[in-house]
This record gives sequence, C-alpha cells and structure tokens, in this order.
Amino acid sequence: MPSQTPAPVPPASNPMAAFFGVTLAAVVLTAVTSYYYRTEPIERRGSDCYEQEDPPGDQLPKQWAKWDKPAVAIVLSGQMHGYYDPCGCTSPQHGGLTRRYNFIKSLKDKGWNAVGVDLGELASSKGICEQNLLKYDLSVKSLATMNYRAIGLGLDEMLLPLGNGLAQIWDKNKPHPRPISLSLDQTGPGQLYHGLNVRGYEIIDTTMPKIGVISMLGPDLRDEFKAQEKFRNNVEALPEALKEFAKAGVEVGIILHHEYPKIDKDKFPPGIAFNRKQEEDRRAQALECVKFCEAERKKNPKIPPIHVMMVLTHEPEPPSFMAALAPNVPTQVVEIGHKGKYVGLLGVYRDAKGIRLQYDIVLMSPEWEAPKGKEADNPVIGLVEKYNQELKRTDMLSKYQRQLHFNQIPPQNEGGLKATYVGSARCGECHTDAYNLWVKEAKDKKVAHGNATMTLEKLTNPSGRHFDPECMSCHTTGFKNPGGYLDFIPVNNVKRWPAKPGVAPTAEKIAGHNKNTRGVGCESCHGPGSLHVQMEIDETKGRDELYPLINPYRLSTEERKLEALVHAKKATADQVTEFNKLYEERTRRMGANMCSKCHDMENDVNFGTPGHEAGVKWRPLIHRMQRNNAGAAIVPPMQPAPAIEIIQDKK
Repeated sequence: MPSQTPAPVPPASNPMAAFFGVTLAAVVLTAVTSYYYRTEPIERRGSDCYEQEDPPGDQLPKQWAKWDKPAVAIVLSGQMHGYYDPCGCTSPQHGGLTRRYNFIKSLKDKGWNAVGVDLGELASSKGICEQNLLKYDLSVKSLATMNYRAIGLGLDEMLLPLGNGLAQIWDKNKPHPRPISLSLDQTGPGQLYHGLNVRGYEIIDTTMPKIGVISMLGPDLRDEFKAQEKFRNNVEALPEALKEFAKAGVEVGIILHHEYPKIDKDKFPPGIAFNRKQEEDRRAQALECVKFCEAERKKNPKIPPIHVMMVLTHEPEPPSFMAALAPNVPTQVVEIGHKGKYVGLLGVYRDAKGIRLQYDIVLMSPEWEAPKGKEADNPVIGLVEKYNQELKRTDMLSKYQRQLHFNQIPPQNEGGLKATYVGSARCGECHTDAYNLWVKEAKDKKVAHGNATMTLEKLTNPSGRHFDPECMSCHTTGFKNPGGYLDFIPVNNVKRWPAKPGVAPTAEKIAGHNKNTRGVGCESCHGPGSLHVQMEIDETKGRDELYPLINPYRLSTEERKLEALVHAKKATADQVTEFNKLYEERTRRMGANMCSKCHDMENDVNFGTPGHEAGVKWRPLIHRMQRNNAGAAIVPPMQPAPAIEIIQDKK
C-alpha cells in the first residue's frame, strides 16, 4: 500500500528546483498547426488502482447533505477529458455537465453560496481538432452557467492547441470562468494571452471569505512544450501572486498542480510501478511548492495558507476524502478522478478558531437528471443542443478520419482497398437465417443493433447526437472505415481507392448505400463484404485467405465436433465441459477484441455483467447465429441444448 506521504526530496543547491525549474532561454511563441487526429506526447494515464489509507479521525468525511450551511461551497472538478455528457446508451451512466448544473442548482436552492473551480484537462486531446474546439467551448460555457470562477490550463488545453482553444472560449461580456496559469508567459496587460483573458491567478471575492486560486505547470510538462510556448520562472511568479493575495485579504488558498514527471521506464516499467512512481513524484513536487509558500508566509503573515492543492492522477475513481500532503503542513490534497463522473464539494467555514474545511465527493448519477418536462430549465441542455446543431452545420461527420479495416489490407493485397461495404441485406441473400434473426431482433427491440442509428435520431433533451461522429462511429456500419456509412465507393471501383471514381455516383445510389449501412449490421463485426460476395459469385480463389479475416472467431474443428455431439445429446459430461470451455474462451476473446470496441464501460455499463440481461443477451444470440450460418460447417439442426444453460452464468 503506498503511503499518503510523498517520498523525501533529495537536497539540491536550489531547494525549489525540483518543483519549479528555471527557464534557461526565451523561446519565441510559435503557431501550432491544427490537425485532426492527435496522439499523446507523454505518458499520462493508467488503469492500475491501489488502496487508499484511511484518513485521520478528525477528517472522516461527513455526507454533504448533512452539513451545516458553509460560508462558501466550492465545487472542485477536473480531468474531464472532453466527456461533457453521458452518451445515454445504457443506464446507469455517471457524469455530465447537465447533471452537474442540477447539483449546483440544488446547493443554491438551499441558500448556499456556491462557486466552481476546475483543475483543468477540461478539453479532449484526441479526435477531430475542430470538434475538440467546439466541445471545449461548450464545456466552458456550461461551467459559466454554474458560477465557475477559475479553470486551470493543462496538457489537454496545450494540445488543442492553446491559442485556438482560448480564442474559441473568450467572451468579453462573460470573463468567467477565468483561464489561469501562473507558469504561462504573455499574461500581463497588453500581452497576447492577457488579451485572451488568461491570468496567472484568480481571486474569488465571496465576501466572506475570499479565495485565491493559482494554476501551475511543473518543469517536465513545461519542457514538453518549450518549443511552442514561453514560460515564466515560477520561483519569481509565485511570490508575486501570494503578495496580491495578501493585499486582497485572501483567506483560503488553492493551487491547481499540473505535472507529468518524466520517469525512467527501465527502472519503472509501465503499469503499477510506473503509475505509483509518477504519483509519488507529483506529491514530492507539490510538497516543495507548499514549503515555498510557507516560507513566504513567514516573511508576510498576511499571505494565506495553501489549504488545498488539486493534483492530477492516473486513477479514474477519486478517493472519498482529502489527504494531508505531509505532517505539519496546512495543505490537503484533492484528486477528483476522470471524465467528470464525480465532483468534490469543499465546505469552507470560518469561526473563532479560523478557517475550517469539510469535504465530500458527489457522484453525478442519474438522480441529478433534469425532471421530465423541466428540461428547458437547464441551460446546459440548450447548449448541448446548439453544439450538436453546430456539428451538423459544419458537417463534422465528413471530417472523421477513416482507417482501413483489417480485411481491407489482407496480406495478399498490394494495391490498396480490396473490399467495401455492401449492407446486411446483401449478406442476407445467402446467410438467410442469420439475417432473419438480426431483423427479428431489431423488430422485437431485444437487441437494438439494427436500430442503432434510429436510437440516436430519436433522442431528445438533448437531441442531435446523430450529427456527432463520436456517436455515429458505433451506431452505424463501417463509419470508421472507407466505403462504410456516408462514404459510398462503387464495388467495381474499389481497386482505385482512395482515388475518386471517374463517374460520380448518383444521389440515388448514395442514398441506397447509406440506407443499407444504417444501424449495426453484419459487416460491423465481419468487416466489408464485397470481396466475399465477389468470390462467391465468381467462384474465384482466395477464400481460404479471406475467411479467417471476415470470421476470425469461427469455431475450431474440435469445437465443431463437440458441438455436434452436444446437440445430438451424445456428449459425455467431460465433452460438455470441454465444449463449454472452448466456447467461453472464444466468446471472451470476441467480446474483448471486437464487441468491447463499442460496448465499453463508458457506453454500455452493463455489458458482460454476470446475471444481468444486458450482459448475457449477446451470448446465446451469437451461438444461434453461428449455428444457422450457411457459411459455417454443416451441424445438426438447431434444438434446445443443455450446454447453453451451462454456458450462461447461474449466479
């Protein structure tokens, strides 16, 4: 179990160098070219979790609904990474700015003075750059409706790139939430970023008490972007901000800490060891920063303590309490998790003894949805509607960067695209049983794959998700690949891809293609099928090479033999056990490598859950379809099978 107290920092000639660093040379600000698809420049996120220590007895969290009214309630958030609203595919999903608005409104309805502060990494750093900018604008405008006063600038904002993102969100009539970064140069009067509303810090005047917020970049993160930006020397910048806090009578200090420490991967391989080392280094740097602030307080007692330091974390789920940064240090550390699923609520109280804090985390669960009929009272829903309509206006679907499907680049292919999409109806001409089952399930709405596009089109409050490529990539057939939905490529011209056909396809053919690729159909799993169709019609060679590509999870010879015995009721108990073992292994690989590309834990929270209807419904469906597939080996007619009962969980 890792300690809550960071490892000691080795002494250096400059004791603050470990956290602050020093800019050695002025770097001319350079324009960053916008581009569609981004990769992350440094190690940033992990999935390995480890235990949290229990807090001291006097810091045990008290559920926020039982608090006395605080002098001010500070809503803390961060690391949203562009997840502005749950997609709504399944329930319960957590997070969302529409729910956060309702939560903060509930605080105001209690008569509480509520303000918001966001750590940063609010933006998305992957996907279409133009869409990320629109999403950032949506997020900041949404926070403005919730009385957020300050938002930090971190890695995701730098990748937008920063100048483009700031220009997108700046509104001279609504300066808050204020983008802040003490480390960024050009924030003084008359300078570039000052003109884009950036300041080094923000003082939130809540009458009683005043709150001062500083956002800072660590040396390793600044080093990552030194070719693009000019940065200030933090050792010089921090005392200036603290002096301004003293002049303004600030009583509560908050620092937003941004750093991705560079770690030796040979000593700390990616995984638990790497993540733990990075977290320890963050805490060590944060401790040096607080020690520096405490030293400044000794010089000037009017400087407020740093009560809270928000830090980045690898962990997607936050701890439920604040943790002391170190013994005899007045600073509590807050980690808020990822994707806006939680917010932290900091109650600030002032009595005869001074400032007292109470903290709780609040899950943005479906209970914070707008009541039916009251959606118009939530301005964030309206902002999301406008965002979706802007995606439509700018035709964002056409800007999605498609990647070749694996069966479009088989080993024998040397000339580019080999196969394109033909639609499920074409597949059904041969695979009638599987196709009819797919159609029946869609009509019965038991498995909504065939209705997937329509489900987006029918959504309301907010509506318009079918204009969003991030949604449509999973709710249509082949949207991620050339020749799929909204990308008609005539079958007889596939060898010429990516060159456009000499004769433009008619509007009728394009409409027919888009109709055939609506919903999630056969080719969503098997890939584009035109080459398979051609081989069956022309009886051409290459089937042995193609079949493993369009059906990589087909039954092995051994499993087919066992299946025949099981369904003929001639299998021994050992053979039934072996059959189920092979079936489980194959469908588990299928689920992990194929199904989970869309049915992940963000979009289908119940997928694969033992005993849950939404988690097991696909297994018998796959089994029924594979046994009635004309392209599969001949097996006995379908009949009730005791093995299926064994396959499904009986918990």
